[in-house]
Amino acid sequence: MGGDDADDLFAPEEDEAPAGAAAGLNAAGTEPPPPLPWPVLVVDDDEEVHIMTRLVLSKLRYKDRPLELLTARSGIEADKVFRQRDDIAVALLDIVMETDDAGLRLARRIREEFANSDTRLILRTGQPGQAPVRDVIVNYDINDYKSKTELTSEKLFITIITGLRSYDNIRSARMAESASKLKSSFLAAMSHEIRTPMNGVLGMLELLGHTSLDSDQREMLLTAQESASALLRIIDDILDFSKIEAGRMDIDRHPVDIGTVIEGVADTLAPAARKKGLSFDIHVDPALPMALLGDPVRLRQILFNLTGNAIKFTEQGGVSVRAERHPDPADGIVRVRIAITDTGIGIAPNHQAKLFEPFTQAEISTSRRFGGTGLGLSISRRLVDLMKGHIGLDSVAGHGSTFWFTLDMEQAEATPVDSGPASDIAGLGVALDVTEPDLAATVAAYLGQAGVEIVALEDPAASVLVCAGRNGASWLVPESTLPAVLIADADSRRPPDMPPGTQLVARPLRRAALTRAVALAAGRAAGQSTPPPTRSTTIQAPTPEEAAAQGRLILVAEDQGVNQMVIRRQLAILGFAADIHADGAAALAAWRPGAHGLLLTDCNMPVMDGYELTAAIRAEEEAQGLHRLPIVALTANAMAGEDQRCINAGMDDFLSKPLDLAQLDRCLSRWLGVAGMLASPTVAAAEAELFDPSMTIDLFGGLDGEARGFLEEFTGSLRSLWTEAEAAFARHDMEIARARVHALAGVAKNGGAPALGTLADGVERSLKAGEHDVARMSALKIPGMIDRVVAAIDAL
Repeated sequence: MGGDDADDLFAPEEDEAPAGAAAGLNAAGTEPPPPLPWPVLVVDDDEEVHIMTRLVLSKLRYKDRPLELLTARSGIEADKVFRQRDDIAVALLDIVMETDDAGLRLARRIREEFANSDTRLILRTGQPGQAPVRDVIVNYDINDYKSKTELTSEKLFITIITGLRSYDNIRSARMAESASKLKSSFLAAMSHEIRTPMNGVLGMLELLGHTSLDSDQREMLLTAQESASALLRIIDDILDFSKIEAGRMDIDRHPVDIGTVIEGVADTLAPAARKKGLSFDIHVDPALPMALLGDPVRLRQILFNLTGNAIKFTEQGGVSVRAERHPDPADGIVRVRIAITDTGIGIAPNHQAKLFEPFTQAEISTSRRFGGTGLGLSISRRLVDLMKGHIGLDSVAGHGSTFWFTLDMEQAEATPVDSGPASDIAGLGVALDVTEPDLAATVAAYLGQAGVEIVALEDPAASVLVCAGRNGASWLVPESTLPAVLIADADSRRPPDMPPGTQLVARPLRRAALTRAVALAAGRAAGQSTPPPTRSTTIQAPTPEEAAAQGRLILVAEDQGVNQMVIRRQLAILGFAADIHADGAAALAAWRPGAHGLLLTDCNMPVMDGYELTAAIRAEEEAQGLHRLPIVALTANAMAGEDQRCINAGMDDFLSKPLDLAQLDRCLSRWLGVAGMLASPTVAAAEAELFDPSMTIDLFGGLDGEARGFLEEFTGSLRSLWTEAEAAFARHDMEIARARVHALAGVAKNGGAPALGTLADGVERSLKAGEHDVARMSALKIPGMIDRVVAAIDAL
């Protein structure tokens, strides 16, 4: 090896260090610690190989770090080294040692058994024909393969330096990735930590709002509440961004109705647009299939970011959201393009390129004027990327912007949706009096898809008029004698001179609402009515004392008043007396005297929940040698695995809310040996989507005064629980919000409002998964659903 090569590879010996080396003292005046060496393992059964390798490599330094030469004389010894250390930079492996393929076996264990992909493996063999190079390279994950005869000192140096450089690059990249994830994890943790005091701040501000304040104090309070809420929105942005950076943001694939998602987002954001006096419209291409595979949660998040920005940065004019079907790229794949257009401030060309970068807004003045983190667009871009789509914008400064994104979505099998009574408007002649061209085009497209013929107002075939337009601050009153549908803002009030029978449709326009209104105006809305079912007989329930003497007194642990009323009445109908308590601790105390034959317990209660109650009873039974009490779980939680969790907790059976009499009867018969208590089967009411009166009729034998009182209590509980949940959402107390929504789901299902119960279940699942924004958005539908349930009850 030439002297120049040696000079390049060897660093000066300690006694060759320059005289000024002493000046290398650190700030504390002490010598810095020596650099950590590079661990290099030499595996060979020939002692002479170890001696020569040490002589050649002993002075080698790479990046001013020496080598730590480790030795093993067999594959078994090397195996022990790798089990103890995971920082071996380079391993020189002989092939033929205790067996003809010991080195090859060791290489495979390093990669597969020890999952070590970092160490650079260099095979050395004195018998090249023993393991052909081509086979070794193809079948083993090694980095180099040399014959001992060709591995001269110079080549050994080069091989080791190359291996160290490769190892260093791999470790550096991994450390950088780890640092990025650590940073993102830190941001996520800090976001949660900041949330805790912020929840306290918002809670105290809400309490302060219920005290006596003068006008100036109340104005300052509102400002503080808005500022605190804005800070929480910033924290949410940082949390989402950190999840994406850390690679913890997953994209799901579920059947998605694009139109429903867009309509839901529009309903939520419409009040903000109306508050600024902006027009706000949506258009969903009727050619889009009802079911496409995608992630509705992340799609909704993108739409909220882009549409919310459009409204925020627009002072006059309007905002529109359009979803269109573009030419499909392949069979079974639908290309969807969604565009959000505004008439806002626009974006200059020199700012557009960097707009989707994190923490970026078009200008510094933008953040000062409108606020925000500048993360919304970056998060939207990352989410679209995760969905394998494309996002972009078209904008002219001062003339508005269009943000758009395209997604290629696999077509899913459509699930039939029960949207209430059917309507048939095919072949109907409808005249349009809509002053805005885009809205007129949307109305025509939606009605055309339903088979309607758009005709002129004076056409004899015209049987319904659809109109929209303002006269100053008032909505235009249709002057035509035709039955009319008026498209108006959602918070519009019916003008006093509006002709009777005129149908109002909320704007932003929903396709189903439009077609339903046209059908009603034309007298084509189909419906059906079924006489309410009645029960033939009821069984006289015993008194609690009589039931206890017979071993048939039912202990019930349930914290919701409406649910207590339902269960008490159901048990009475089946011939059982109930001893009801509002939490597990009270139920435990009531159980101890030993008067009960069975326990029905809710799983989620204050003080002591159903799982804790079960554990306490089972522990006392075992300690005192008591008879085992049958315990049956009652829960509105529809999540998979909940039944097994109850059984694992020591319960004997599991009943899902809402309970029907036949289900409860079978369960009690199974555990108490009493059969046939139910006189007749429960008959479902015909219209059960919003409210099913059959449950109430089963309980009371008809819709008498007592049943009406129960329904008043039922609707009052729904409103009360939602008020408490809404307040918890406002102060960002998600645990209380989850508990109230869970209770609302149970009350709704037990009282006969299954759709409301299902909606509340979905909100609770989102809260349990930590998807608070999704839960908030879904929860906004609850008050409207409650109003519809109340209206259905009032119509009975």
